[in-house]
Amino acid sequence: MKKLKEYSVFKLQDNIGRFIALNLILVMILGCGSSDGGTDDNPARPLGEIDAELVGTWVGSVDGSFGSADMTMTLNSNGSLSAEGSTELYCPISGEWGVNNATFRVEGNDSCDGTSVSFLATRSTTSLSGSWNGSSGNSGTFMVTKQ
Repeated sequence: MKKLKEYSVFKLQDNIGRFIALNLILVMILGCGSSDGGTDDNPARPLGEIDAELVGTWVGSVDGSFGSADMTMTLNSNGSLSAEGSTELYCPISGEWGVNNATFRVEGNDSCDGTSVSFLATRSTTSLSGSWNGSSGNSGTFMVTKQ
């Protein structure tokens, strides 16, 4: 009878050991899978890549629904930007920028009422000339030169 008890205890310990080992393997496999909550060193940017040659201050003009005005646009190395017209009709804009297939793109919001504004231009390291559109229906053109 003593031999039967010893055998049962060893069998129980062996099964517990297998159970623990299988669970550890499962945890390792699941832990190595992809995760949506992690950080990515090269996240996809919807507007395109940051072009280091474009980073800096750009000065020029904006024209459209609110008439003509001088404009200053600052492109930052982290992909953020700010733009401001010389008249109060062109509200300051903050947003993001990028370049995709030689097209310079901006998506942002004005600080007056949060209107979405987008800019498109052909990429150039010296001047950007293109169009802008607001979610309000306003639109126009812009032309800036790198300082």
